[in-house]
Amino acid sequence: MKDHKNRDDFSRFLVHLCRDYNSSTALENLRSILRMKKIEARNPHCLFHKKIKDIGFSKVLQKRFNTVCLTEVPLNQIQYLTNEIRGRQIKLKPYGLVFWKQDLLDCGANPAVYVNSQANGLREFLLHEFDRHFENQKQYRTFRKEYDDEADSIIEYYSLINIISKNVDFSWEREWRHSGDLKFELNELVAIIADNPQRFLRNQKRHFSPARWKQILKLPIISPEWNYEQLVEDLTIRLWESQT
Repeated sequence: MKDHKNRDDFSRFLVHLCRDYNSSTALENLRSILRMKKIEARNPHCLFHKKIKDIGFSKVLQKRFNTVCLTEVPLNQIQYLTNEIRGRQIKLKPYGLVFWKQDLLDCGANPAVYVNSQANGLREFLLHEFDRHFENQKQYRTFRKEYDDEADSIIEYYSLINIISKNVDFSWEREWRHSGDLKFELNELVAIIADNPQRFLRNQKRHFSPARWKQILKLPIISPEWNYEQLVEDLTIRLWESQT
C-alpha cells in the first residue's frame, strides 16, 4: 500500500510531543530524552486507566499497560496539537521528536483504537471483559493460562482503546501508541521540534556533551508553527550551510 504516500493528508512520520511533567518542563524532558535516547512509557492512556489504578495492579502488571503516545498529524499541522485546547487535561508543548512511521511500525507501534461510547453497548462489553480478565489475581492467572503466548498481545490491545462520546472526542489527534519505552538512536530521528529553532541551537549546547551535540546538529530542528514552505526553506538553508 504505497498510494497514500502521494497524499498530503497522510504523514510518513510519527511525532512525539513533550509536556511539562511533575517538576520538569517540556524542554527539560526533551533534553532528557535526547540524552537517554529513550522515551519512557510512564502511564496508561487507555479507557481502562482508572480501573488499572483502582484494582491495585502490581507495578509489573501496570507497567504492561503504559504506552508512549505519538501522532501522525502532518508536520505542518502540529501547531493545532500544541495550541490551547479547551477541556484537555494533558497540555502538549512545542517540543518533541519526529520519527519515520515505518520504523515505528516495525518496532510494534499501533494506531489508537477509538470506540463510540453509544455503539450498542460496545464500551460496556469491553469494560466487562477487562474486569473478567483482571479484576483480581485469580482471574489474571486464569487469563495468563488461557491465552498463554497471546496474553501480552491482548494486554497491548487493551492499552490502545479509547472512547468517543458527546463530551470527549480526541480521535482528530490521529494518535498512535507504542507499548513500553521507546528506544532509538539519534541517526534514526527525522527531526527535532522546538518552538524557536534558532534559540534552541543557541541555548541548548551547554546541556549536552560535545559528541552528543555534534549528533544533534546533524538533525533538522523545526518549529510546529511552520508551514511546508517554511520547512523547505529552512532545510534548504541548512543544506547550503553544511556544504560551505
